[in-house]
Amino acid sequence: MRLAGFLLTLLLAVQPAAAHGPAPVQPDALWQAWSFEPLVIVPLLLAHWAYGRGVLQLWTRAGRWRGIGPFNVLSFLLGEAALVVALVSPLDRLGGTLLSAHMAQHGLLVIIAPPLLLAGQPGVAFAWALPKGWSRSTMTARLWRPLARFGQMPSRPLPAAVLHGLALWAWHAPRLYDAAVEREWLHMLEHASFFGTGLLFWRAVLGARSSRSAALALGAAFATLMHSGLLGALITMAPRPLYSWYGGRTELWGWTPLEDQQLAGVLMWVPMGVIYFGTCLLLAWKLVAPADVPTWSGASGRSATLR
Repeated sequence: MRLAGFLLTLLLAVQPAAAHGPAPVQPDALWQAWSFEPLVIVPLLLAHWAYGRGVLQLWTRAGRWRGIGPFNVLSFLLGEAALVVALVSPLDRLGGTLLSAHMAQHGLLVIIAPPLLLAGQPGVAFAWALPKGWSRSTMTARLWRPLARFGQMPSRPLPAAVLHGLALWAWHAPRLYDAAVEREWLHMLEHASFFGTGLLFWRAVLGARSSRSAALALGAAFATLMHSGLLGALITMAPRPLYSWYGGRTELWGWTPLEDQQLAGVLMWVPMGVIYFGTCLLLAWKLVAPADVPTWSGASGRSATLR
């Protein structure tokens, strides 16, 4: 309790920046508040096209449902749908009016979209999407190998969990949070860091195969469960609004800023905590399961032999 009080004091001590951002979303105009930002739409369409091309190329060579099965394809499509809801649907602009909507958006970017996309084996699909011969070319090897070596360390469970935790805590500090909602470029950086560290975290945790890596992944997942739950509890139980941005905005929806903040904290505390806890149970079962019992490794990014 002393630690929780100390951390809450730190949150309250950081004075938020003044808000001069976009107009709030009115309830009667919610379904007109779609976002079609090219920097979001274009990468989503390119990823969708590359994944589809890679899957079709693989199935043409190996046979339908071979290498990437229907579960993988469905999972990837659901992950894409989660990104559309988070970044294109009215939820994106509503996040500038309600903290609870913004927290729901963050949940989609952190704990829903990344594991769903990774379960689709996008690495295999994207490799098959490359033009014939590129994967074996000298230029591709020279570009890919340094990137692969650079990504090895943050892709391990503990470093990935640390980066993920730093992103969660840093962006929920009031001053930085308000600044991100106010400035579009900073807002995009916030979302990129949530999604990027989420991909690292879930790839490292769900890709664990050996007993040692599963034990490390379990420790990383449990630590994330604890500190994210603590952050959610601090936001929920704060005695006054932490984020000045939402003053005068939440009232349009019939809520006080404090009520909206409490709902946002509960969204981080409970639903996200349930998913992290379920991940811990999955990893614990992986540790004690008999060697001949198959365990899910859809996020491991297994490679396929290229043409």
